[in-house]
Amino acid sequence: MRELVVNLKDHSYKIYIENNILYNVASYIKDVYKNDKVFIITDDKVANLYLDIVKKSLEKDYKVDYVIIKNGEESKTLTTYAYICEELLKKDIRRNNLIIALGGGVVGDISGFVASSLFRGIPYVGIPTSLLAQMDSSIGGKTGIDFYNRKNILGAFKQPLMVLIDPKTIESLDEREFNNGMGELIKHGAIGNKKLLDLLYSKPNITEDIIYESLSVKKRVVEIDEFDLNERMTLNFGHTFGHAIELKYGYKHGEAVAIGMLMAIKMGIDLGITDKSCYKPILDIIRLYNLPDKIYDYKDYLTDVFYDKKNIAGTIRFIFLTKLGECMIYKITEKEIKEKLL
Repeated sequence: MRELVVNLKDHSYKIYIENNILYNVASYIKDVYKNDKVFIITDDKVANLYLDIVKKSLEKDYKVDYVIIKNGEESKTLTTYAYICEELLKKDIRRNNLIIALGGGVVGDISGFVASSLFRGIPYVGIPTSLLAQMDSSIGGKTGIDFYNRKNILGAFKQPLMVLIDPKTIESLDEREFNNGMGELIKHGAIGNKKLLDLLYSKPNITEDIIYESLSVKKRVVEIDEFDLNERMTLNFGHTFGHAIELKYGYKHGEAVAIGMLMAIKMGIDLGITDKSCYKPILDIIRLYNLPDKIYDYKDYLTDVFYDKKNIAGTIRFIFLTKLGECMIYKITEKEIKEKLL
């Protein structure tokens, strides 16, 4: 078992990484939640795999109810958000009850948004079951839904009481979904842990230790910049372009991030920021995990990123590698983009 503590100004929480932790959820929950009722939010795919296991653990100590949504990105909508809230209210949820987000990134994002807004805030615990969710949305408190054809444009910061990660759930993922999660894991190595990046070339099993190494990168950044105002933006490496193509072409999130990393490296090289030696190693490792390596010209998508939520008063903050394992935030205006690159 590995443990991380995310230390924030107003709230700190623990992340436990342990094989088969799903069978012992209640013993952890009791450390942070003292009331008697919990509500699980999950999707139909995850429910078939893990809902009964988690319920069985919890029912020894709690009254348990649940809401099931459809699996997939198409559920990250206002319609699904409203459905979850309605179902919870029908089931008589109270402000001091606990929400448990059991599932992948979609379940985590929308459950966190519900927890942030219903009754103006309900405590919640995250149990991410996909590799992508374990690498990405499990830590940091970002919640949200897609709207107006834009990723995560509606949302809020809502930190969990605790996160429980069971590496064994990765074994239920198909190859594409596993590789989807590798996109974020590779990103963590690229921006802040070259040791992890080097290790991935041997295609190791994703163990408690690998997850710990990856999340340690995100933990450090989140602790410095909880609300994504400066340093935390480094976690967006690959995302600015990735978001521009994800919804447009139907890529999974980690797949789009992989392509976005290659596009960002190309742009960084053209601006003289990124060392040219960065491109091939990242391309090689993306191919190793069968992530898409289609080459899109970043210049064709610069107009799209003007409308990304990272555009602040006409200035885009791009994240560029300087060398493998290190990155920087680079501010550039729309005018400068047009003058230097278009």
